[in-house]
Amino acid sequence: MVKTKKPTSNQSAKNLPDLQLQIDTLTDRLNRSLADYSNLEKRIESQRQFFVTLATTSIITKMIEVLDDLQLTYQHLSDPGLKIAIDKFVSILKSEGVEEIVATDKEFDPSIMDCLQIDKGKDNHVVCVKKPGYKLNGHVIRPSQVVVGKSDPITN
Repeated sequence: MVKTKKPTSNQSAKNLPDLQLQIDTLTDRLNRSLADYSNLEKRIESQRQFFVTLATTSIITKMIEVLDDLQLTYQHLSDPGLKIAIDKFVSILKSEGVEEIVATDKEFDPSIMDCLQIDKGKDNHVVCVKKPGYKLNGHVIRPSQVVVGKSDPITN
């Protein structure tokens, strides 16, 4: 059996600053590693949310196209059963965070509206909505397609 030499109290006192430096260095590395891990978790969650939103937006956009067709059909048929189905469809979309962009009689806003044509009406205000726009959780997924008014559309 090999005997190890015990350090004297004088040697221990000399090593104390070195040991404290090692502890401080390792503590700093641990804290940085924990911060890096926390940042990684946040980045992964952010990316996951992005992909979920991307997939949801794609599906919702397709569902809105079906809603457009149902509403157009209702304009021609005026069937009460179809109206109930449309209302339920709209209710489901709202529960998923979809909201229609209100554009009629509003000032034209190119960030949420597309101008299809200019017609006689109040300057720079929406005269009529050709196709409603929608937001998903506050983000525009389809701008409203509108007719914008101008006091004299022929000369301007």
